[in-house]
Amino acid sequence: MFSISNKHEEFFDYLIENAENFHRGTLIAKDVMTNTANISKYMKDIAQLEHTSDKINEDVIMKLCRVFITPIDREDFYKLTCQLEDCIDLLHGSLMRISLYHIETMTPAAVDIVDQLELMGKELKDIFSLLKNIDKNEAELMERANRLSKLETEVDNIYRREISRIFNGEMDLLDIIRWKDVLGTLEDTSDEVEELGNIIKEVTMKYA
Repeated sequence: MFSISNKHEEFFDYLIENAENFHRGTLIAKDVMTNTANISKYMKDIAQLEHTSDKINEDVIMKLCRVFITPIDREDFYKLTCQLEDCIDLLHGSLMRISLYHIETMTPAAVDIVDQLELMGKELKDIFSLLKNIDKNEAELMERANRLSKLETEVDNIYRREISRIFNGEMDLLDIIRWKDVLGTLEDTSDEVEELGNIIKEVTMKYA
C-alpha cells in the first residue's frame, strides 16, 4: 500500500491550485463565447491567470530541487505540473487568437469545444484532489482519467466536422484562416488535457 504521510503533501495542493486555474480559464473562455464585446477584460483576466499559474509551476520546480522526500517521484511531479501548465498556456493562446483576429461572432462548434474543455477542467480539479490518496482512489482516478479521453474524442469529432464545414467553399478566405487557427488551438488544448490524463493513469498505476 502506498502512503504519502509526512512527505510534503503540499505538492498536491500546488497541482490542485493550477487545476482550479485551468478550470477558471475555461469559464473565462465561456464568457468570451457569449460576449466578445468584453474581450479586452477577458484577455486581462486570462493573462493574469496564466501569470499566476506560471509562478506556481516555477515554485513547484524550485521546491522539487530542494526537497529530499516527495509524495511521489520528483520526475512524476515534474511531468504533471509542466503538462498542466501547457494546458493553461494553450487555452490562453486560443483566446489570444480570438482577440488578435478581431472575431466578434462565435461559431456553434467553438462554443461546443469550450463547453467540453470546461467539463475537462471540472474533472481535473477532482482528479488532483483524489491523487492525495492514490491507493484508496485508484479506481476513481482511472475512471476520471478515461473520462478525459472521452471528452477529447468528442472535441476531435466537433473539430473535424467544423473543419469540413469551413472548407466547403461558402466561407470567406480570411475567416477560414482565422477559424482554422482558433479551432486548431482549442483542439490542441484538449489534446494536452488528454495527455495529462494519460500521465495521471501512469502515476496511478505506479503508486496504487
